[in-house]
Amino acid sequence: MATEIRRLIFSHSETTTAIRNYGTSLGMKFPEGRVIRARYAGNAEYEFHSMKQFKAPIQGDYNVRETPKAITLTFFDEKTFEQKFINLTADFISAALIEYSIQNKIMMPKNAEKNLDLTEFNVCLDINLENLTESASGPLRMED
Repeated sequence: MATEIRRLIFSHSETTTAIRNYGTSLGMKFPEGRVIRARYAGNAEYEFHSMKQFKAPIQGDYNVRETPKAITLTFFDEKTFEQKFINLTADFISAALIEYSIQNKIMMPKNAEKNLDLTEFNVCLDINLENLTESASGPLRMED
């Protein structure tokens, strides 16, 4: 079986747009400004998070692996020079990035497993697709 691995790397500007658009569709409000940092929060932030039970339909439709983690986003407002923090679940951010990718016509295979990852400067969506090869499936038989 051959495994295809892709990494979609979203800038903080793209992440801001994705989160705002997806959150607005769910009636959520976010601080003014743009995301300047994303980091994993501690276990307590996830355990007591009000959204941890929320499962977006897109998570099942697009095979998003559940990630029991909270992520702290830092928003910076250039008008007031204020930084504001908000905690979201990794699953919420994954769903927002998938919606953003679909709207921007970025190829997103439904059956591939998707995982969220953070780097120092970007938010990433890893896509893993298992491709059956001839040797992995065995020879065809009359019953098939």
